Amino acid sequence: MSDIFSHAAPRPGYNAATPEPRITEVNVPVELREAFDGFTDSIHLWWPLAEYSRFGPDSHVGFEEGSLVEESPDGDQYLWGQLRSWEPPSSLELSWQLGANPLTPTRLRVQFESGEDGCTKVRLVQDGWPDGEEGARMREKFSDWPVILARFVRFMGGPAGQGSLH
Repeated sequence: MSDIFSHAAPRPGYNAATPEPRITEVNVPVELREAFDGFTDSIHLWWPLAEYSRFGPDSHVGFEEGSLVEESPDGDQYLWGQLRSWEPPSSLELSWQLGANPLTPTRLRVQFESGEDGCTKVRLVQDGWPDGEEGARMREKFSDWPVILARFVRFMGGPAGQGSLH
């Protein structure tokens, strides 16, 4: 009962630190607008649904009415995230809950920046983890962004396997 007070001693094994953001960067060999549109309008074509989805490889994922939603072949829907901001062609931000507790979504920001030779740098940042052990577990769970974004790079005509993770 003593832990209901703000000055109570922390429980043994409790770490109140908030995990660091997870950052993944890739380059795609297309102009800024095409990269943004490929990421958003064509997500159903490049997202690896067999490995990262609720309903499996035959489902469909897409942005609908301010949300990113997966739909099963039977028409069932699962909310992956809700848009916080949509600023084509430079960025989008979601409250992200795929594979996590819908009551404690993380934040997923995707930024698009013009690069050299007509390429676009795509930077994905996931943060907003809960404090402590729960946040550390969630951060570890979301370690596959380089694999997922490598699929996007290949879809956009780039070389396979070029995601960097921080």
